[in-house]
Amino acid sequence: MTLWLYIHFEHLHLDSLLCEPGKPAIVVVNSHTNQVVQVSDCALKTGVKLGMGLASAASLCENLQVVAYDESLESAKLEEIASWLYLVTADICLFPPNGIALKVTNMLSLYKSLDNYWHHIQQHLADFKLSYSFATGYSVLVAKLLAQGKKNLVTDNAKELMAQIMGITLQSTELPQKTCEKLQRLRITILSQLLNISIADLAKRFDIELVQYIGRLKGELQHPLTYYVPALVFSRQLTLLYELENLQWLAKPLGKLLKQLALFLRQRNKLALQIHLELQLRDQEPLVLQVATAKGEGCAKAWQSLLELKLSNIHLSAPVQAITLSVKDFVDNQYGNQSLFDPNSEGIDAAELVARLQAKLGEQAVHGFEVYADHRPERSFSPSKPLVKSIELQRMPEQQRPSMLLPRATPLQEKVVIYWGPERVCTGWWDNHVVERDYYIARNAQGQWLWVYKEPSQRWFVHGLFC
Repeated sequence: MTLWLYIHFEHLHLDSLLCEPGKPAIVVVNSHTNQVVQVSDCALKTGVKLGMGLASAASLCENLQVVAYDESLESAKLEEIASWLYLVTADICLFPPNGIALKVTNMLSLYKSLDNYWHHIQQHLADFKLSYSFATGYSVLVAKLLAQGKKNLVTDNAKELMAQIMGITLQSTELPQKTCEKLQRLRITILSQLLNISIADLAKRFDIELVQYIGRLKGELQHPLTYYVPALVFSRQLTLLYELENLQWLAKPLGKLLKQLALFLRQRNKLALQIHLELQLRDQEPLVLQVATAKGEGCAKAWQSLLELKLSNIHLSAPVQAITLSVKDFVDNQYGNQSLFDPNSEGIDAAELVARLQAKLGEQAVHGFEVYADHRPERSFSPSKPLVKSIELQRMPEQQRPSMLLPRATPLQEKVVIYWGPERVCTGWWDNHVVERDYYIARNAQGQWLWVYKEPSQRWFVHGLFC
């Protein structure tokens, strides 16, 4: 027989909110029924209870914070928990929106005992600071029923587990309401009464759905399950307890998501190349931002610095209600050795500098250059992506070139003194861009060193500056 462990997260939406001890009481409300489905400890102390109407709850608690229930948020959090548990256990089945089943039997050879296995699971779950109930069972349905009933029982004793489910009412099972009412007319209200009836007798009077449920509950029929397979995609969403109008206040929630990303990368020995940040605004389309690095980055502080630079150029048109952080592009983390006494170890490298400039100025404002073997200065280079290696050209020692080339040569309109030249450039006859120029190094009255040239028509132009 296969032993299962089921973990039920009763307040998964509530626990996913960014809130701290001492904050006002919080309730999660079903938008369709206006009933309270999840309650914080602070709200419970004021008398708010599960199933209570929103109006009644608000009358009991003056500073009640109300959050609309979002099943998709719980499902996403469940995926995050499964990804984290996958590091210590192999076979995981998701039961959205708030349940996880773990196949225990195959892991006992590694952990030696059930208690040791459960200890590792608890240690792993402690990082999430979630409230949950749990139970084991020799079928998924038994473990699920006991966990949802808050039995908090971890044992491999089959008789003890079956004894625990005997007193569970049929209303607590997954049986349809019509089936429960039909059984109640026969005075069958708890599972012990139902399990004492043979499956053959049940099949004569009830549909196949009830027979299959009892067979799966006893472990006699196989339960159809889909095992969790982690994907190398990081996506986390955080719903804010308060709407934020100042982007500087996003530092703390961003830091929480970036720490999760750093842990995700470290476990997989990966670096993130690009981060997508989506700010969900009130009554407006989401604001999507991107920051990237050329070589990849795995440090939460480094990513937060880039995101803060990016956000410094953004002006909000509406308050932020939630944020989503996602990464799809990864690269392997290639660890390198660096000398402790290397004088170049201080400061930042070129890739980090480019990433900061792009985050602050935008990707279109930062680029590198690709050089060509062409004597025409304006055709000897072209913009390219930063840090992309270009061909290496050996410049002649006698060539004097300015550090700043003007975007377009401008007519010389002041008196200058010639100090060096001429250097004749006569080329371009093959591509219909003929150039005939005599270049000089000159100095004007303000002391600026200019790179000027003269055309055959005796017109003079300024083409660059020596800085």
